[in-house]
Amino acid sequence: MNEEESPPPEDLYDGPSKSQRKRDSKAITNLGSQLLQISDDQLATLPYANIIDAVMQCKKITKGNARKRQIQYIGKLLRHVDIEEIQLLVDRFDASSQSHVLLFHQLETWRDKLIQQDPKVMTDILSQLPQVDRQHLRQLTRNAITENNSAIEHQQDRPAIHYRKLFKYLKAESDNSGLIQSSTNPPE
Repeated sequence: MNEEESPPPEDLYDGPSKSQRKRDSKAITNLGSQLLQISDDQLATLPYANIIDAVMQCKKITKGNARKRQIQYIGKLLRHVDIEEIQLLVDRFDASSQSHVLLFHQLETWRDKLIQQDPKVMTDILSQLPQVDRQHLRQLTRNAITENNSAIEHQQDRPAIHYRKLFKYLKAESDNSGLIQSSTNPPE
């Protein structure tokens, strides 16, 4: 019997296995299909024009196999760029992601503290969202406080219009600023 010495197993490692590369490729393609769920305005924030064009074209395709090929093409384009920024964009607007949930909790906390007239919350908001219109934010807060007090006095269960407007304004400002709540920084 011809006995050859084989090198130790750690010297044979050439990188990820073919199966692992396929799993990674599939994950990136799935990320590309998630980009289809994002609105055109939100998609325009990506720095990759060719990916934006490919996603826009895919949104127009209705036939099954053609759409599948276009999604594969988007996945191919994504494999040649840094996907971290794309993943953050998807997480920001995907309601099932943890960063999206944490951002909503942060916005709800801010809204509630504004209505409770917490003096620290305004500086917290302005530090994280410096472009926010202070006067408009204060006006929305005053309207929500008045609405809340009126509902408590009259014991009415009418819809809280200004309460929702305050939240929508905070959400719009956070979307414009790109504020993303990390999973390691829970809301206060």
